[in-house]
Amino acid sequence: MRVPCARLLLCLPWCALSSAWNHVSKAALQEILASDDFVLVASFRRDSEKSSALQLEWDAAVATATEKLVSFDCSDDGVACQEADAASIPEIHLFQDGKRIARYNGPRRAAALLHFVARLKRPVVSEVTADDLTGFKTADETVFLAFIDPADEEAQRVYADVAKRYYEEFTFGLATSGVETPAAVTPPAVVCYKPVDGDSVSFTSFDKPGELDDWVKEASRPVIGELTTVNHQRLLDRGWSMVYLFAPTEAERQELRKALYRFAKSYYGSLTSVVVDPLDFPGLMEKLGLEPGVYPAGAVHQLSKDRVYPYPKGKPYTSSAVQQWGLDVYQGRIKPWTPPGVTTSYEDLGPTVAATRRVSIASGFPGVNIRVAGRDEL
Repeated sequence: MRVPCARLLLCLPWCALSSAWNHVSKAALQEILASDDFVLVASFRRDSEKSSALQLEWDAAVATATEKLVSFDCSDDGVACQEADAASIPEIHLFQDGKRIARYNGPRRAAALLHFVARLKRPVVSEVTADDLTGFKTADETVFLAFIDPADEEAQRVYADVAKRYYEEFTFGLATSGVETPAAVTPPAVVCYKPVDGDSVSFTSFDKPGELDDWVKEASRPVIGELTTVNHQRLLDRGWSMVYLFAPTEAERQELRKALYRFAKSYYGSLTSVVVDPLDFPGLMEKLGLEPGVYPAGAVHQLSKDRVYPYPKGKPYTSSAVQQWGLDVYQGRIKPWTPPGVTTSYEDLGPTVAATRRVSIASGFPGVNIRVAGRDEL
């Protein structure tokens, strides 16, 4: 019997999932957790589309990992999944000495998974010597290194408190006395290194409460980040326009990052650019006026006026094309998208400061609950 091509294509992800994942049994999982210090466990189901999406990146991580990475199939044993503390599928947890110590909430990317394990194996704040310095600055996608005099107990405390809040996301270090302070940096200071973007920024003020915390959140933002449930509200809180770029696979999202890096770098301070895995944010494409299942796709949410501009379907994703389209939006040559059933008129589409009528669709976005009036960032 011949299988229609469309049905065969739909079956391929599940065939690949069942053949490629080297999942362990319930008994083997318990034995591994009891015998290994650190174990990263992925709990999944054969019929889960998200599990299929995780497969390639998990396989890549397993191939290069020095730590123990194991996968467990909950399809035939829901009770065992509950014992693995998997409330949703797929879910990834790090165990130490048989106890769960952290849940992974980052992007489903091999490098990010391995950085997560390495990060939690280190102290919350690592002491960095001159010999460690070069390797430490590239040990993670985002690395913070403090240059603080040991006698400055207040600055040390402030830095330690911030590190405790964010150590599951970023790597934190404290330079020892033998490490030379970077040029143009006066202690107490913190330097943020971002090897992926190839840049660094510094912080030199410990005067105001919360200032270091705010700086860490902003300094850690990549040129084009990846939207997660952890960082979504944080990025929205910046108040600048959100540029959403949707693609279903990590390879395709990486292509978007490369293609639009120059554009995003040029507008780094006034736009928040992110790639999005549509499986992680179901329904978000529709709320941005985009057709589900058509990729790549993009849209801008202008937070200051709560307006949405879907990027035209079929238009190329290049820095020059996106920049020209953005200019057309800014100068009022393109009207905002109007949600179905909503009637409105726009009278201030040019680059003015004051906002007039807003189309309120914010309540439909995960975590969107802000208004930032009086700023035309796009």
